Amino acid sequence: MGSWLRAGLCFGIALMLSSLLISGEISLYVNPRFKWLIGISVLLLIILGTVQLWNLRGGELHRVRFWGYFLVSLPVLIYIFLPPKVLDASVAQQKGVTYVSPNAVATSSTTTQPNGGSSGEPEIMDVENPYKKMIQEIKQQPVITLTEKNYSDYMNAISLYPEEVKGKKIKLIGFVYRDETLKEDEFVTGRFTVTCCAADATVVGFLTKWNQAQTLKLNQWVEVNGQLDMVLSEGFNLPIIQLESYEMIEPLKDPYIYFQ
Repeated sequence: MGSWLRAGLCFGIALMLSSLLISGEISLYVNPRFKWLIGISVLLLIILGTVQLWNLRGGELHRVRFWGYFLVSLPVLIYIFLPPKVLDASVAQQKGVTYVSPNAVATSSTTTQPNGGSSGEPEIMDVENPYKKMIQEIKQQPVITLTEKNYSDYMNAISLYPEEVKGKKIKLIGFVYRDETLKEDEFVTGRFTVTCCAADATVVGFLTKWNQAQTLKLNQWVEVNGQLDMVLSEGFNLPIIQLESYEMIEPLKDPYIYFQ
């Protein structure tokens, strides 16, 4: 009986993962760059399931209690009763929204001393340099268009050098996010970014100003067209978008921005 259960669990989990891979819904859980690992997992599960079927000939090598089987079957049960769902603004309210600023980007790097230690002070130049050439290329575009491929790089470059692109036209897609910290004429055009899996997803976005911002529904997906401006926030120039026009769109099938 135990071998039947173990074989069923192995094949069941393999079938679940295969379904997620084929449908593309696996990207709602993990970064697509890890798909090959999921594929290997499916293969190993099929092998393990086959081994359990082979063990039907012999006796039980060891007994597994009910809770052991239950814990292993939990992912399949969750998949059946709680189908894959895209993260939305309700999750953003729990996690908060990150406005990428020069300070936020700079503090990801510290100054290394000659003795190999770290001063703990942010070394902005080391972080800024990769984006200096990029911001010049961005400036040459008639309309700065953010896509899934360039979103993180463009956002960092614009955040480090907002004065370079002030007045430039910008176009991007995102969902409407708003909380009590924003003014009535402000909302965030946000996107979820995923490094490894949905558990580490964070929300980043551009602060967007429009005198009718309150008319936009929370979590509504929009294509925003506007002009880049900047405001002083905590001693740094923060890029914002002065909304000129927008279009309501259907939620993207794969709405996340993945860090490679």
